[in-house]
Amino acid sequence: MSRPLVRLAVGIGDPERERLLLPSLAESEHLRIVDRCLSADQLLETVASARADVVLVAYDLHRLTSNLLADLDGTGVPRVFLVQDVEDPKWQVTQGVVLPVDADVELVRQGIDAALNGERFDLGRRDGHVKTDEADAHVAQESAPGELSLIAIASGPGSPGRTTIALNLATALGAVQPTVLVDADMAGPSIGAQLDADPTRNLYMVTHAEPDAPWEWDRSIQAEVQPLERSRTPYADVLCGVPKPDMRSRITRRFLERLVDALRRRYRYVIMDTGSELLGAEGAVHRAAIGLSQQVLLVCSSDLVGLWRARTTLGLMQTHLQIGTDRVALIVNRHDPRFHHSRAEIEWALGAQSACVVPYDNVAAQRALASQKPLVLGRGPAARALLDLTERLHGGKLVLPPEQRRQRRGLPRLPSLGARREQRAS
Repeated sequence: MSRPLVRLAVGIGDPERERLLLPSLAESEHLRIVDRCLSADQLLETVASARADVVLVAYDLHRLTSNLLADLDGTGVPRVFLVQDVEDPKWQVTQGVVLPVDADVELVRQGIDAALNGERFDLGRRDGHVKTDEADAHVAQESAPGELSLIAIASGPGSPGRTTIALNLATALGAVQPTVLVDADMAGPSIGAQLDADPTRNLYMVTHAEPDAPWEWDRSIQAEVQPLERSRTPYADVLCGVPKPDMRSRITRRFLERLVDALRRRYRYVIMDTGSELLGAEGAVHRAAIGLSQQVLLVCSSDLVGLWRARTTLGLMQTHLQIGTDRVALIVNRHDPRFHHSRAEIEWALGAQSACVVPYDNVAAQRALASQKPLVLGRGPAARALLDLTERLHGGKLVLPPEQRRQRRGLPRLPSLGARREQRAS
């Protein structure tokens, strides 16, 4: 007995994602695409007219609100959702099969079959997709000390200077060890603009190459990374962020996991500049980048509003990522002791240790922006504070170029962050 024909209504909306999935789905012998909807209300109309047996819906489909999602659940038609974060509570209560947005064609076919049969669908180890907790354990195992240090630079909404801090840390570390700065800010990537880098070489182009084997990942990364400042920091590279909003759908947690595995073969330090939002569509990528890191540096300001935003971000990290304050260190940026709270008061208010207090140095910052050069390549109290932090991150063994080494004379050698934490515990 032949298998009955299944009518599929598609609500994806993203042309790039449709290009990857629909041609192969259309070739299926027992599957026919009856409608390609550009909005959620159009998809609901197709389902209500009984023209579809199953629907395939993307999380960012136009007008896909909570009410329309509830109406779609009320139709009783089997549903397959492509979402950014499969562990988001919003999708845990949804009646349907939930798949990652970067699922391949075979995984989507299996999800459609499970939805039609009313079965629960467990991703597990299926077609190369690794469960989130297993992937985290794999990254933690591979990222042993001395092999790779993955540092995430985070901030609360409106906190100034996160990208500047990430750029300067990567510059200083790149003077002594292979280092790459990854712009993982999905809301507003700006590293490429600050450095006047080639915008056509970016994170999205790595996904567009669709690498699979290790040598393919190495080739794709080599084609997209750009030197940060070869004359002063010979080992520092930068991987620019996604230039357009419609390209963000290809950047997923699974992609970041595989990217980290590939970067491990080339670099000693990976600095990830994450966005300020930890909730929403872009927040899934930011949470993934922070969750994969071994050290989180939270950039904040020292006024009342900045402290409130930093405390909110710390709470979100603990709630959604189970990251305690032992993995988070504060970077107090643009600090002016005449008007702002002291270092001890900030640590007491937030319940986390501070790794660095960067003094307010507007003249040096404006000079760095005008020359499109990192701040640590110049002079001033802010540059000295950032170089001191970099030395501690490097285990107290940072050998700076001669220009910066002269600025360091007379400054005390501080222990590393890990050593300070052990001293406090003892």
